[in-house]
Amino acid sequence: MWTHKVIIWFGLLIMIPSLIMGLLMGGFFFFFNEEISSFFFNPSAPTPDNVPLYLTLYFVFLFGFIIFSYVMMALSFAGVLKGTLDLENREDKMSFGELWRATLPYVGRVFGVFFLVFVVIFVFFGGVMFIGAILGTITAGIGFLCLMPLFLLILPLEFIAYILASLAMSAVIADDLGVFDSLRRARDVLKQKFWSLVVMGIILFFIQMALSIIIMVPMQIAQFALIFSMDMTNPMPDPSTFFKPFALLMAIFVPVSSLVQGLGLTYANAAWMLSYLEITAPSSEQEVERE
Repeated sequence: MWTHKVIIWFGLLIMIPSLIMGLLMGGFFFFFNEEISSFFFNPSAPTPDNVPLYLTLYFVFLFGFIIFSYVMMALSFAGVLKGTLDLENREDKMSFGELWRATLPYVGRVFGVFFLVFVVIFVFFGGVMFIGAILGTITAGIGFLCLMPLFLLILPLEFIAYILASLAMSAVIADDLGVFDSLRRARDVLKQKFWSLVVMGIILFFIQMALSIIIMVPMQIAQFALIFSMDMTNPMPDPSTFFKPFALLMAIFVPVSSLVQGLGLTYANAAWMLSYLEITAPSSEQEVERE
């Protein structure tokens, strides 16, 4: 990554949706005043006209922004994986445009992998929660308690799903496979080196968690300092005395946290691609047989 910084630039594409949302929220809080506060929190405030139109536009924007976020995530992941694959043993540089063109054929399949894994996890655990709620209602909570062992499996299964998705996305790029073929390939690789990959996943998880803590602790300290500096004796403080400093904190925190998250995910995806290549590389005996 340090030698070929184009991998980092591609990895930081995942920052763009967070930066846009941070700017929108920061701008809203910066201009938050008593007039806007009364509109949101006063039950007797007049209802604006064309509420259905505003709600429709809001949900259209929200849905479009979610799709945009996932597309940028897929583009970032695919670019990092493709760049790691192509530049592993190269000393010459690759331009951003060259990597962009090489990445585009894989973006849809990378998107399909993590979207499919997400849907399976959501449906499985959503179904468990739904059944637990019904059994809990019928049996006065006893049925819900009986399903508690399944809830304890949520984190381990999500962790395995994360490893599977990472290997499958690497298989899409390295072996030019489709969505389902890459998932089957990832399953075989996971069976082959299960515990090694679990340890790898734990290491990458703690690296990303440590990076998050490094950026979250100063932000939490700043938030508490802001809250305790407010005049608590005033029952109706001016909203701008809190929200404007909070907006400035967001203007600092959102870009920095997005940068840290982007670097952590870039490092993790590059590590997964190198791990996949190491595991699936033909042994010396296989190479001799091919010759």
